[in-house]
Amino acid sequence: MLNFFRRVWGRRKELGFLSLPLFFTALIFMDYALRFVYSFTGSVRLLAKFPFLFTGGWALLITALISLLPKLGRRIAMGAVGGLVGFLAFLHAVMFNIFGHFFSFHDMNFAGDGLEAFSWAYLKLPKKYLLCIGIFLGLVTLAICLCQRPRPLKKPWIRPALSVSLAVLSLLPIYACEQILAPKEGIVLFSSKGAYNPADNRELYRLFTDSNRCMKLTGLYQYTFRNLITSLGWNRDTKSIRELDEFYAAREQEISGDNEMTGLLEGKNLIMIMMESIDTWMVSEDTTPNLYRLQQEGVSFQNFYTPLFISAATFNTEIISQSGLIPPPDGAPSGIYSTNSFPLALPRLFADEGYQVNSFHSNNGVYYSRFAIHPNLGFSSYHNFKAMGMDDHKLDTQLMNGFELFAPKENQPFYSFIITFSGHGPYDGDYLWKVAEPHFDKAQAYVEASGIQSTEENLYSYTRALAQAMETDAFIGLLVERLEKEGLMEDTVLCLYADHYGKYIPDKEFLNQIKGGSGEPELYHTPCLLYGGGLEPRQVEKYCCSVDLLPTLLNLFGLDAPRQYYVGDDIFGDRGGTVMLPNGAWYNGESYFSGEGQDSNPELTANLSLRVAMSMETLRSDYFASSMPELEPGQEQLTISVP
Repeated sequence: MLNFFRRVWGRRKELGFLSLPLFFTALIFMDYALRFVYSFTGSVRLLAKFPFLFTGGWALLITALISLLPKLGRRIAMGAVGGLVGFLAFLHAVMFNIFGHFFSFHDMNFAGDGLEAFSWAYLKLPKKYLLCIGIFLGLVTLAICLCQRPRPLKKPWIRPALSVSLAVLSLLPIYACEQILAPKEGIVLFSSKGAYNPADNRELYRLFTDSNRCMKLTGLYQYTFRNLITSLGWNRDTKSIRELDEFYAAREQEISGDNEMTGLLEGKNLIMIMMESIDTWMVSEDTTPNLYRLQQEGVSFQNFYTPLFISAATFNTEIISQSGLIPPPDGAPSGIYSTNSFPLALPRLFADEGYQVNSFHSNNGVYYSRFAIHPNLGFSSYHNFKAMGMDDHKLDTQLMNGFELFAPKENQPFYSFIITFSGHGPYDGDYLWKVAEPHFDKAQAYVEASGIQSTEENLYSYTRALAQAMETDAFIGLLVERLEKEGLMEDTVLCLYADHYGKYIPDKEFLNQIKGGSGEPELYHTPCLLYGGGLEPRQVEKYCCSVDLLPTLLNLFGLDAPRQYYVGDDIFGDRGGTVMLPNGAWYNGESYFSGEGQDSNPELTANLSLRVAMSMETLRSDYFASSMPELEPGQEQLTISVP
């Protein structure tokens, strides 16, 4: 290869005319290579018209602008653009390894908080994709080597005129596709039939929240440009308070009413534990006996799912379970959660009933800005590892040092929200070895006895994940034991649920194998249960998800709040029964709609997508800051289909 470049360098003057065409070809090649290798991420064909026109237009525009520069400027520009495109191509693949979707500038809101979960395993990319990146960089390097000072012409204005003309011409396909895809009057959420179709390319393009489908629809360069615009909020069309008022007035007609579980736990204490990375395959009598026992002896939600609407998976479920709203993935800054009004958040409702409300997590409050967000949601205080007297913030068993803080003995009911840590990834290296070490031999024996076959790397990750889950399970056992010893178990309810599935195992095929599923939606299947407070053992088969958790607790504890303002519904109610998934997808045990392709129930899809969209708009617009006005008598109300 080195000799090849030497020969090219020796003939660079006579081959100089190939420099710009090679660079143009490299840009086209990298886009098609990315969409070819990851062709399974969407149904848009590789040679579809929109990515073809977008990519051709951008490649021509960039090349034409570079052609206006002198020789040194061209080389620098080619190197800079080529390096940026190569880095983006690599970054997209790494993000897909970690999260199952391509990189989005929206993810930068929480980038710093996710660095501690980094693993070198995430850099293991498909060999053919690495080859494609290498070919791209080789073409760019070759174009730079061939770049020469243009030969003088009798009419020197011809060359820049031609470059400018090509640049202007390149804008035509980009503009034409933009006009076709972007609705002229914006997305129409309301219609005579309440229609809202997230599978429509125009709505997909405008919202631009499904990074996988958007990449396939637009190509790498238009995706980058459009994604940056939406992330900065320059095209945001926040719905008016009036429109949200109308939606919630109509929503009131479709929520569940009271039932036999209403007020059953009124006045009792609640300890809500969001378990870091505890997946269904981790729960067994041999590996996590305490969690398994609570599942058998409590109220177990057998078909509970934890969908991830944003990349910050823990924060995703944290906000959903405490506010009942879905965080928007399209660039809403994390600051809105520390400044918006949340009068109907779970901690604020408990505080209004005279409860002591506090939150606990061993990490510092700067992560996800919990030191500011939790008090804004209604918690009196956020307690980190120092406040709880923990020596090591990674060990969940040391959370028991703060027992008297989250189970106070004062004659006052309490609501304590605890987030565990020990199950966190990555499942390699030394970062969390201290968590896994005491349980590793037991976990290894279990894995060997299971007969599961895979690579050494996968089996090690599997073992580490189980060992770290055992540390969380040990905390749960100590907590229940202490509550029983203190005589609090009869008046205290434990609500345990996972923040997300075991996503720190990079090999998703192996993860599906041990989960016993075949990808989405089963990937989102997670444990959830209630225990204590006099609850009788019960297995609930209804399909539900994290958005249904707050309305269910609201009903059980008899908290007074208008339920139409939550995106989910009471699990024990007579409505619902469908799992809301990102990007218009849903699942109810019998049917699964992925958000594109043939839809077996478009009316249900429209209803669920509308609820998700308007929930996100509620956060974007800080809706509750302007109170919750009701429709005036005689004012027209919209009818929304009830699933």
